Amino acid sequence: MKRITILITALLLAGVSFGQMKYKPSKVIVVVLGPKNPTFDESRFPDLHFYYLPDIKLSKNGGIYGKASKNKKKNAWSSALGMGAASHAEAAQNYIGKPAIIVEKHISSGTAYIFDKNGLVNGETFNGRQEYFNNQTKFMVHFKKMKRSWESETFGNLMKSLVKKGETMKPPKKYNTSHLLERKIYAFQVTDAKGDAFDIQNLTKGNPATLLVFLYINPEFDFNKGKESGAGKKGKDYMNQVAQTVAAEKQIGPLYNLEKGIFGKRIER
Repeated sequence: MKRITILITALLLAGVSFGQMKYKPSKVIVVVLGPKNPTFDESRFPDLHFYYLPDIKLSKNGGIYGKASKNKKKNAWSSALGMGAASHAEAAQNYIGKPAIIVEKHISSGTAYIFDKNGLVNGETFNGRQEYFNNQTKFMVHFKKMKRSWESETFGNLMKSLVKKGETMKPPKKYNTSHLLERKIYAFQVTDAKGDAFDIQNLTKGNPATLLVFLYINPEFDFNKGKESGAGKKGKDYMNQVAQTVAAEKQIGPLYNLEKGIFGKRIER
């Protein structure tokens, strides 16, 4: 049992970030790609605002590994260990369902955007699952067509411009509708934990700086059972519960990084 506890602790501590930001986003929004996991407690992350896309699902196609199993236990082990069909499906991040624009534009877990008070995008990143979200995190700010490359800016400098100086992005003369975002996010609805609907365009404007992060959380994995005592439980059943909890905690790793890197809070795991 002691070895199992050490293993769980090591896996859950992976990706812990350090430091905090001087100038913080006015609002941090997390949009979950899927329905709310009933065992996920939003209150653990007091500085984040959670919304959901209940009609979005992760495609179970595991590519060369075959399709992810319908067995929750097998998928939990695959996800927790980072191998097999379920893990590959998560890494591929192909989604199905509605709103269609999320599927068509291949929005994925970890995609993040910074909005000014007018709701215009000032920076974006597609590596949010690995980022610590601190002053040094790099955001892409402008695509240079001639060089076919992005100019980047640090999160800290962007926040200084938006929060301290009150700067805003100049609206483009023409929006490029071939992308989900071309300085402005397309309109679609999200819901809160109660099921109330909100327009994403309204949520991402009106504040000096808003950070929006998309995140996938498997709605079936249990966040709590694996943290309970194994006393009185069959060894196999308990280990399956541990696998679910480890897999679920790995998926919400960016939430710990957001709280620590931006607000300087080390959330207990």
